Amino acid sequence: MNIEAADAGGRTDLIVREVVEQARHGNHARAYELANAALGNGVRHPTLFNVRAVWYGREQRYEEALSDFESARAYFPRDAALLDSIGHCLTMLARLREAVAAFDAAIAVRPEFVQAHYRRGAALGLLNDVEEMRQAHERVVALNPDHADALASLAFIAARAGDYAVARAYGLRATARLPHPPIALVALAIADMGDGDFAAAKQRLEKVVADARSDDGRLNMALGFAADAWDAHGCTSEAFAVYSALNNRRRNLHAARFCNARAIDDVSRLVAYFEKNPSWATLKAAPRDSEPAAVHVFLLGFVRSGTTLLETVLASHPQVTASDERDFLADAAHAFLDRDEDLDRLAVLEDVELDVWRDAYWKSVRESGASAGCRVFVDKVPLNSLRLPLIAQLFPAARVLLALRDPRDVVFSTFRHRFNMSPTSFEFLQLEDCARYYAAVMRFVAQSRQELPLHVLEHRYEDMIADFDGAIRRVCEFIGLEWIEAMRDFTNAAQTIDRQSQSASQVRRGLYRGAIAQWRRYKDYLAPAMPILEPWIDRFGYFRE
Repeated sequence: MNIEAADAGGRTDLIVREVVEQARHGNHARAYELANAALGNGVRHPTLFNVRAVWYGREQRYEEALSDFESARAYFPRDAALLDSIGHCLTMLARLREAVAAFDAAIAVRPEFVQAHYRRGAALGLLNDVEEMRQAHERVVALNPDHADALASLAFIAARAGDYAVARAYGLRATARLPHPPIALVALAIADMGDGDFAAAKQRLEKVVADARSDDGRLNMALGFAADAWDAHGCTSEAFAVYSALNNRRRNLHAARFCNARAIDDVSRLVAYFEKNPSWATLKAAPRDSEPAAVHVFLLGFVRSGTTLLETVLASHPQVTASDERDFLADAAHAFLDRDEDLDRLAVLEDVELDVWRDAYWKSVRESGASAGCRVFVDKVPLNSLRLPLIAQLFPAARVLLALRDPRDVVFSTFRHRFNMSPTSFEFLQLEDCARYYAAVMRFVAQSRQELPLHVLEHRYEDMIADFDGAIRRVCEFIGLEWIEAMRDFTNAAQTIDRQSQSASQVRRGLYRGAIAQWRRYKDYLAPAMPILEPWIDRFGYFRE
C-alpha cells in the first residue's frame, strides 16, 4: 500500500468531515472557507465542490456555482440532487433550455422528485411555455397537495387565462398554506380585477411590491402581467404605478452592479470615436467572392421595434433561414468594439484576418442548427445596431434592415417589459434613462449610415400594420427575395419556430393594431422623456401632439 497516498486520503477524509460538520451546524461561511482552501490546495472531493457551490449560490455567483456542481457531478453523474442544482443555476443564468434538460435528467433518476418538477415548471414558465408549466406544477400538487408555490403558480396560470374562479381557488389554497405567497396574491389581484373589485386588487399588489426583496424572474413576470391587466382595464395610473414600482425595485437591487459601468457610456464612446475618426470608413475590406448564404441580411434597430414580427414573416418563406436572436457576432464584437484601440485595429485588418472572423461567424451559425447555405440568412439581434462598423468590415455586401417604430411607443414598451437584467436592460428601468439610451443608439446608427458603406432599408412597424403586403414586398425586393402569398400566413409558421425573443408570444397572435400609439394613454408620464425623443420623432417622420 502507498503510505503517502493513504495519508493524503486520510487528510482528505478529515477535511471533508470538518466541512460537513460546520455545514450541519449552520456555519456555512466556515464550511465554505474550509472547502475553498482545500480545493485551492489541490484536494478533490465531491463534497468540497458541493459545499462551495452551495455557498456561491447563496452569494448569487451562479457561474461559479454551476462549475462546482458540474465538478461534483463528475463523481456522481446520476445524482438527482446535483442535477436539480445544476438546473437551478442554469435557470438563474437564463440558460433555460439547458435548465429544463437538467431537470428532466433529475426526474428520470427520481420520478417523484418534487423540487425538480417544480423548478422545471418554473423554467418552462420563463420560456413562456405555459401549458407545459401547468402540467409540471399539477404534477407537483399531485405529489404534494400542500406545495404552496406550485398552487400559487397554478393560480397565476388560471388568472392569465381569465379563469378567475380557478385562480381564486388555487390562490386561496396557497395562502392557507403559506403567509402572503406573492405570486398567489398577484393571481388573486388579477381575479379581483376580473370581478371588478379594483380596490382589493390594488391593495394586494401594493403589498407584493412592498414585500419583494429579490429579483425573482417569475414574480417580475407575474407583476408585469398584473400591470398589463390594469392597462387592459383602462386603469393607466394603476398600471403605471406597478410598472414603475417593479422597475424601481429592480433598479435598486442592481444599482451597485451597473451604475458605475453604464451601457450608455459605451454608446457615447463609440459616437465620440467615429466623430474623431471619420476616415475610418474608407478603410473597408473587400467582400469575398462568396458567402455560405446567397443573401446575408442583418435585421436590427432597437428592442421592441417590431424586429421579431418581421423576422417571423421572412422566416415563413421557404428560402429564408432566421437566426432566432442568437448572437453570432459576440466574440468579434468583444474583440473589436470594446476599446478604441481595438477599433483602430479593426480598421486596418487585412482581408485574410477578416476571413478568420467571417469563418468563425458562419461556424457559429452552423453549430446553432441554422442552415448557413440557404438562399437568404437573416441575422436578427436588434442591438447589432451598435455593431454596424463590424458588420461593414466583415460583411460589406450584407443587407441591413433597420426596423423603426414610433420612438414614444418603443421607449414605453421597453420600459414596461420585463427583461433579464444586464447592463443594457438596466437602462430600461427608468423612462428618461431609456429615452437617453434610445437617442444614443439612434445617433450612432445615423452616424454609421453617414460614414460607412452600408446597404440599408428602413422598415416601419406602422407601415406593416397598415399595408402588410406593400411593406413586405418592399423588404423582399430589397433583399432579392420573391414575394409569395404564404408570407401572409406567418402566424402558422410562428407556432413551429422556437423564438428566443420575449416578443414571440405576441407575434403568434398575428398583426396587432392595438400596439400603435399606446404611448398616448401614458402621455403625462412620458413628459420628462419627450424632449429627448422629439428629435427622433421628427427625424423618422412621426407626428408630434
